[in-house]
Amino acid sequence: MEKTLKQLRDRLKKNPADTAALCEMADLLRSQGKCDQAISLVEKHLTSQGDNYALLICYGEALLDAGGFEEAMRAFRRACKIHPCAEAHYNLARAYDLKGLYEDAVAQHHKAIELEPDNAEAYYRLGITYARAGKDDEALTAFRKCLLRNQNYAKAHSEMALIYDRRGEKQRAMAELKKAIENDPNNAQWHCNLGAIYGDEGMFDEAIEEFKIAISLGGDGAEEHFNLGVALSNKGNIEEAIEEFKKALAIDPNSSKTLFQLGLAYLRKGLHKKAIKCLTRCLDRDIDNGRAYFYLGKGYLDLGDVDGAIASFERAVAIQPNEWRYHYYLGVAYDHKGDSVRAREAYRRAENLHG
Repeated sequence: MEKTLKQLRDRLKKNPADTAALCEMADLLRSQGKCDQAISLVEKHLTSQGDNYALLICYGEALLDAGGFEEAMRAFRRACKIHPCAEAHYNLARAYDLKGLYEDAVAQHHKAIELEPDNAEAYYRLGITYARAGKDDEALTAFRKCLLRNQNYAKAHSEMALIYDRRGEKQRAMAELKKAIENDPNNAQWHCNLGAIYGDEGMFDEAIEEFKIAISLGGDGAEEHFNLGVALSNKGNIEEAIEEFKKALAIDPNSSKTLFQLGLAYLRKGLHKKAIKCLTRCLDRDIDNGRAYFYLGKGYLDLGDVDGAIASFERAVAIQPNEWRYHYYLGVAYDHKGDSVRAREAYRRAENLHG
């Protein structure tokens, strides 16, 4: 990366008007999270090249990354006036989109399409705006039009997959993600998304494989290890699942969902003390998690700590009073306590809820 930046600086020294080198350098800085440096770099050159629409677009993109929406819109509007083109208009649309001005964004997208009817990116950007506005049907139409112009536009397939997944159309979502991956097999996020859908469909072997691919491609974050752990747990590979949950916690120690799943895995292995520790840590971060209290109660009950079990089950019932299992196990705990009156009442409530 540094070598590339040095090469770009050398190019600019030889030719300060080299717009392509300047924009590449700004993009590299943005990719490193150095938005302020990118903005300063382009600003300096705009003083002498104020009518360079490509620099204005580059400037606007850096401003958007830094949250400067109003300044970005001004830059994109000026670019549209100097050189009306799809790129200028769909970037202005993006700024409107991020501000929540969806109607204005859609209008700019349509201007981009009018100027360049075969521009696949313009239709893709229109689809993104519709999706953000909650207009899924319109978004799908825009993505299909994008693909008619470029059938290998992988991002359009991935965005369609997200919409189908939200709708519960899992088969369609899987098909679109597979098409996206065919065109870009090294995208870790798409493998992770496909793995999640496989998991939802109970296809745990396939889910495990996709999560492992995502991790091998550099998607080595807490979410990837968490998802792999859940798939392994659902498959019954508890020891492997525990290792993945530990890896996830090493990256994100405060994740309540990972602590919860690790606690469940420990329970399934009969490691009750470790389970109680994890579930207690989970509840420190998610105090209204009825399921965590329920499984904490089971852990205490298995260890013979009846009072701890009763307290946990009562808390679970208070949070989720319509969950029959919580009442049933509260009854079991009261039975262990020798309180038959309260046990019968808890069993009665469980029966009424369970039918």
